[in-house]
Amino acid sequence: MAKLSLKLQSALVVSLICLKVVSPADDVIQYFTSLIAEGQATSNSYVVPTDASMYKPTDDSVTDYGTYDFIVVGGGVTGSVVASRLSEMENRKVLLLEAGTFADEEFLRIPSMTAFLANSPVQWGFKSVPQKTACLSLINQRCSGSRGKGMGGTSILNGGIYQRGVPRGFDYWAEITNDPGWSYKNLLPLFKKSEDFHHNDPTAPADLDYHGTGGYLNVQFVMPRNPITDIFLQANRELGNPIVDYNGPSQIGATIFQLYMKNGQRLNISSAFLDPVMDRKNLKVLTESYVTKVNFDKNDKRAIGVTFTHHGKTYSANADREVILSAGVFQTPQLLLLSGIGPKAHLEEVGVEVIEDLEGVGSSLQDDVINQMVIFKSNYSATPKPLEQQIQEYLEGRGPMTEVLASQGVGFYQTQYEKDDLIDLELISSTTSASEFGRKYMGMRAETYNAIWGNDTKGMAINICNVNPVSKGTVRLKSSSPYDYPLIDFNLMNDPQEKDIAVMYEGVQRVMQMMKTPSYQRYGTEFLANPIPDCMSHELWSKDYWYCFLRHTSIAAYHTRGSCPMGSDPKKGAVVDNELRVFGVKNLRVVDSSVMPVTMSGHNTGTCLVIGEKASEYIKGHHK
Repeated sequence: MAKLSLKLQSALVVSLICLKVVSPADDVIQYFTSLIAEGQATSNSYVVPTDASMYKPTDDSVTDYGTYDFIVVGGGVTGSVVASRLSEMENRKVLLLEAGTFADEEFLRIPSMTAFLANSPVQWGFKSVPQKTACLSLINQRCSGSRGKGMGGTSILNGGIYQRGVPRGFDYWAEITNDPGWSYKNLLPLFKKSEDFHHNDPTAPADLDYHGTGGYLNVQFVMPRNPITDIFLQANRELGNPIVDYNGPSQIGATIFQLYMKNGQRLNISSAFLDPVMDRKNLKVLTESYVTKVNFDKNDKRAIGVTFTHHGKTYSANADREVILSAGVFQTPQLLLLSGIGPKAHLEEVGVEVIEDLEGVGSSLQDDVINQMVIFKSNYSATPKPLEQQIQEYLEGRGPMTEVLASQGVGFYQTQYEKDDLIDLELISSTTSASEFGRKYMGMRAETYNAIWGNDTKGMAINICNVNPVSKGTVRLKSSSPYDYPLIDFNLMNDPQEKDIAVMYEGVQRVMQMMKTPSYQRYGTEFLANPIPDCMSHELWSKDYWYCFLRHTSIAAYHTRGSCPMGSDPKKGAVVDNELRVFGVKNLRVVDSSVMPVTMSGHNTGTCLVIGEKASEYIKGHHK
């Protein structure tokens, strides 16, 4: 097998999967065994970059790359959708520029290898500035800002969770923008248009009236279901919580994750939306292309193209109609700032010429807060399957290698602090174990991590996530150089009223309550009550202790959004209007999670998909 080309190996593996071979040949087993070992070794040795200097050109010359109708910056979730949809207009030329590469190698498609991708070439490696109210036990008190680098963006390396967002949140978008097109009722057809839903777990909750078939995105459940998932669901029933389809009419209750995967493999958004249309003559995708600036005609503040680097050279591409920024929640505001659009005082401070004084750019960054360190002992045990058996099952589209998380159970709830009809608490069922890899993955200091685990190495956990936080942070330029990473300040749990941490504390109490249900007590579940040194000045397990614990061990949840929010008034912080056009300039839109003006109560990918679909409708309507 080692003598075969990578393409031939891939073709063989795909053939085996499609044929559902029950007993794959020994050479295929060996190929995957080696693939996994090599991928894990790469992760252990890889050093994630701290800036974008790899994209610097080798000289000062600028080459004309030609003229297109639309230039899409970023091949992530929304960029892939927009490029796919705009290229449906056969008379319009579309250029998609992506800094990473096509990231669909076999190792990346194995869901159970997801943790290793956090330290790999498909990770940008963003870190926050030192935090004061969260991430305190992380190294240098810096939260990770995990973002995927490559075609498909963060869908390359996240949990693969397909969640659309709480319906009432979209209705708020409609109110904020004075545009009923953003209401959930009016977006539902676009959600269904994108989706190819497979109810492959017939006992999983699914309201089929709310799902689509035949779309680009294959959505399914992990099979077979892990017993931990059923324990979590039954515990919720015992507490009186409903079992729901969280992509149905109501998100409140317990459920099972729906995932964008196919035949048990990760299906990143670029693979889903762009691979089927790459032969379109009017679509040009150029990878390893790092955009440094949006170019303007300063006479009328009209975006006319972009400057980018590619393989050591600098290029300028022209856009006859629009430039569309889909560079992501950190790099879209960075690009706007580098191009002279943003808070005037900040631009002048770093020496960037001001094109448009737009205060909201990078000024309302939000991420959810998650805590994964409330851990429990139990007598539950499951014997791990031999790797060879796992690989065989993976080739059949099932088994543990198709799981990012062993448990797929999740619940969405309202705490006492939620005054509207949004959702502010997510609980995720999990099994966990102590390891040096796990500590490095979290970026946590050894003394805190080891103190929590004590002498134990395995446990259960229910991750606690505040999915409707109040606190907001910022994205700012470190300098006028496009090769410096931006300064990211999540500012987690820093609201003066302490609502954000109060929601997390209620989450702790609910988890403790859940672990007392008959379903969990059947396995002797007991809180792993090991205090951490930084909080020993507080009475153990008091509210003050838990607040200290939560500030030390809670981190960013990677549900990042809002750095260029949509709205109707730029004087009140809006960056884009209802059609995602940047205020104060022409022919420039932002289409990614940056534009989300309020929480969507969970995981962003589904929301980003519909943003891409809706933006494409608006753009096509203007440029028929």
